[in-house]
Amino acid sequence: MDVKTAMDSGDSESLARILEEAPERADELVVWGGEHRCETHPLHYVSDLVFNGVIAEQQALALVEVLLRAGTDVDFGREDGETALIGAASLGTQEVGIRLLDAGARPHGTGMFGETALHWTALLGADRLAARLVGGADLSLEDREYHSTQLGWAVHGYGEPPAGNIGKQLDVIRLLVAAGAAVRPEWLASAEQSGDAKLREALTARG
Repeated sequence: MDVKTAMDSGDSESLARILEEAPERADELVVWGGEHRCETHPLHYVSDLVFNGVIAEQQALALVEVLLRAGTDVDFGREDGETALIGAASLGTQEVGIRLLDAGARPHGTGMFGETALHWTALLGADRLAARLVGGADLSLEDREYHSTQLGWAVHGYGEPPAGNIGKQLDVIRLLVAAGAAVRPEWLASAEQSGDAKLREALTARG
């Protein structure tokens, strides 16, 4: 059995045996995707497996523990800057993201278009992971693609729920506003025009 096969089946015991013999494979890119070939670090690949419904998040956590014990690079990143933490945030695997933070992952790195893990947690309404990321974050940071802050991503995710939606955008909005994120007038105007009292309340909550 190889690393990918063990991970695809959520078999942490087999993965542990493989990495005991060859710990360097904990940072060996996993090739997957068929026609659309991807090469993904194992710590990121676990979140892809959860997002695609291949394994449960608890199985993913067990795989992460094995990889960490083998000495995997928790901040291994692609050339575009995306790390396993950003992957966990963008794919909605909150517990994986929290475990990576506990293992020392850098919380505020930026991905392929200048977005952070907090941008993604805001979009998906991943409230528990967002609560771990908000401390020390630059809440005025705009990504290069949409030119929006984390709060803007949360407002967008609330109005247009994305794939993998967790659905706690209002809680994340309250969290960001309480932490000092700037509220744009157009967001409040939109809440007023739509009669969305919940969104308006979240945008005006200051703790």
